[in-house]
Amino acid sequence: MHKTRRMSLRQVVVASLVLTVGAAALHAQLGSILKGGAVLMLVRQFGKQINDGINTALMNRKWENRQATKVVPIVSIGGGVYVGAAQVIGEESAVQKVEAVAQLELDLPGKARAKVLVPVDKVGFNPTEMQRVYGVGVSAVIDLKL
Repeated sequence: MHKTRRMSLRQVVVASLVLTVGAAALHAQLGSILKGGAVLMLVRQFGKQINDGINTALMNRKWENRQATKVVPIVSIGGGVYVGAAQVIGEESAVQKVEAVAQLELDLPGKARAKVLVPVDKVGFNPTEMQRVYGVGVSAVIDLKL
């Protein structure tokens, strides 16, 4: 009986340790998820104002855009998942189809790396669900400091 009680105490200690470590990991992930969701919400909420600000700044420098533009979220896929914002540019009908920019980070031979920016038709973290929108490019990347 005494041995059974000791094993139960050991099991409780191990279970408590696992739960504590698991809770800490979940808290860290939850914080990242909430920040990412907040950035996506902010870009959707204030995308037009951000877009107008970029276009005004370019116009003031006589570098105005001559095509339709729109600010959408960037979802970076590579060494983790990151979010931000980008301005896309192209013909009006194509620009309206863009819901996000997928950023793929690639390590190249030597000390080189590439960031590939692809306008896509939906926001997501699974690249197989997103379709490229042709005829649209990325004209600006907006970093949001958290």
